[in-house]
Amino acid sequence: MSRTCPDCQNQYEDEVLHCPEDGLDLATIEPDDELIGRSIGSYRVVKPLGKGGMGAVYMAEHPVIGSKVAIKFLHPQYSTDPKIVDRFLAEARAVNIIGHDNILKILDLNVTEDNRHYFVMEFLYGRALQDIVKPDVPLPLEETGPILLQTCEALQAAHDHKIIHRDLKPDNVYLIVHKGRKNYVKVVDFGIAKVTDNEGQSTGKTQTGMVMGTPAYMSPEQAGGMTSRIDGRSDIYSLGCMMFQMATGKLPFPGSSFGEVLIGHLQLPPPEPRTINPAIPEEYQAIILKCLAKDQEARFQTMRELHDAIGACMDALGITRELPLADAAEIAAGSQGQKTRSSPGKSKPGARAALPKKITAPPRGPVSGHQAQTQMAAAAPRSSLGLIVGISAGALVLVGGVVGFVVWQQGESQKQTERSHAAATRAAEDARKQSEAAASREKEAGDSAPVFLSVVSDPLGAKVDATWKGGEKIGETPLDLEVPKNVKVHFTFARAAYLPYAEDVIADSAQVVKVTLTAEPRMASSGIGRPPRPARAPPGPKPAKIADPTNDSTIPVEF
Repeated sequence: MSRTCPDCQNQYEDEVLHCPEDGLDLATIEPDDELIGRSIGSYRVVKPLGKGGMGAVYMAEHPVIGSKVAIKFLHPQYSTDPKIVDRFLAEARAVNIIGHDNILKILDLNVTEDNRHYFVMEFLYGRALQDIVKPDVPLPLEETGPILLQTCEALQAAHDHKIIHRDLKPDNVYLIVHKGRKNYVKVVDFGIAKVTDNEGQSTGKTQTGMVMGTPAYMSPEQAGGMTSRIDGRSDIYSLGCMMFQMATGKLPFPGSSFGEVLIGHLQLPPPEPRTINPAIPEEYQAIILKCLAKDQEARFQTMRELHDAIGACMDALGITRELPLADAAEIAAGSQGQKTRSSPGKSKPGARAALPKKITAPPRGPVSGHQAQTQMAAAAPRSSLGLIVGISAGALVLVGGVVGFVVWQQGESQKQTERSHAAATRAAEDARKQSEAAASREKEAGDSAPVFLSVVSDPLGAKVDATWKGGEKIGETPLDLEVPKNVKVHFTFARAAYLPYAEDVIADSAQVVKVTLTAEPRMASSGIGRPPRPARAPPGPKPAKIADPTNDSTIPVEF
């Protein structure tokens, strides 16, 4: 998707909310999206769900049966880059290889007529783990334990197939309702997964020194760009960061800049979780800190080891491993958009309510209306036929009343079922609206929040001048600066013995601006290419020329 500035007619990605050229607010301009309404295979694209660096995800719906899927498209500007296309498709291949119930399923993979690469995924009704991880709000092990056990199982299955996730974080762990229970885990987004061979060597094309992942959850080997050392224990470290965050409400290595966070992962020991939240059990703290060891050999060596350690800790504390039951609103929210053959509690059209069977009174005890009618008819003289008919009519009325009561009771039961279903639907709708409102508030806060840039150069110590609309900062690399989101920042770099360099960056997210300076070319000893000497002002006698005995030329000599 893109937005077109009405003043300068430049097109920008839809997350750029202000035109870098003239500062015009683009947030109110509807983005252009040619995918909405388009048919992809058997599905019709309905709306966008999210966007990342490589691709965008949309919700699509089957036009006949109404089933929903998620479709991930590679951004069109990358469709001709074989390396990026291969990395995009590697996610679908990796997930297909694993085939675990706690990992999002990939249903199809193809390319459109206009060369848009995509794959189709199952559509998840639920929420990301990030939605329940609130700043400064610790979560008890009773709630997080079952989630962590499932996550370990999913990632162990991935590691068994030589696949490392490399971007494990709360946003990539989804919680859904499954078989009447909530918090069933689906691990998503294997977009930067690393596939290794039987010897643990990478089969991908990641360049040594390239930093990939999310800074807050990076392992030290990821933060240092040591791609050859990244293995399953890197995912264990990332999960340890998540465990620390859920247990304390804080990240183990917070920072105001990308570089500050990476230094924490590389050099600083994590604080003990119990110093932040004393309610954390000591044995669970020991598990968290073992996951966060800088040395890979000091961590748990497999996800299975970590799973068993968490499970044993929960058992010792009397914490169940079972998932909690979902309430009516959560079940309704989990099944919204799925058609059913008939509504619960409703009769089929045209069906009659079942009549009650004939009531037979016991030999003793109160006499029923029908029995009273029979007894009185036998005892009455034949001349009292009118009285008998009257009594019979009264009995029929009584029986009719019983039938009517049963039918009314069934109707009330049906209405109660309908009211319960409607209440659950309203609760689910209210929860959805609240979630959308919270997401909108977070997005607005994110749109107005500043962006941190960490500027480095090779070699360090270069003078850098950063300018943007309404601001400027001058310093030497490494340099951290804070700028308004989505502005264009112009950088110039200068260092003695190196060529000057300039670069423009759109500050759409926190990032590292890294440049490699080129050394000035050295002059050859023969003098070829040597710049001319600066002219020296006369006066003075002009130099005379004397003969060079070695050749026929002459050379100037000053007296």
